[in-house]
Amino acid sequence: MSWYDASLKETDARIAWILAHPGMSVWLKEALRAALERDPVDILNDLEILIYLLRARSDALIHAALGAEGGDLARED
Repeated sequence: MSWYDASLKETDARIAWILAHPGMSVWLKEALRAALERDPVDILNDLEILIYLLRARSDALIHAALGAEGGDLARED
């Protein structure tokens, strides 16, 4: 078995575990199921966009919530 075959098998097992786990979010499970049907290059491109946008949005929301509770916080980027 080649390295990439073993890696794919291990990754598929991890995905199956997440899909079967009752504590994982519906959103994550739906995203994984949809991704399994897509071209891997398209997935990676979309992931980069999601990471960029959702991380920035989440950081801003968390920063705003902390600022509202604890005064104005200086942000370093």
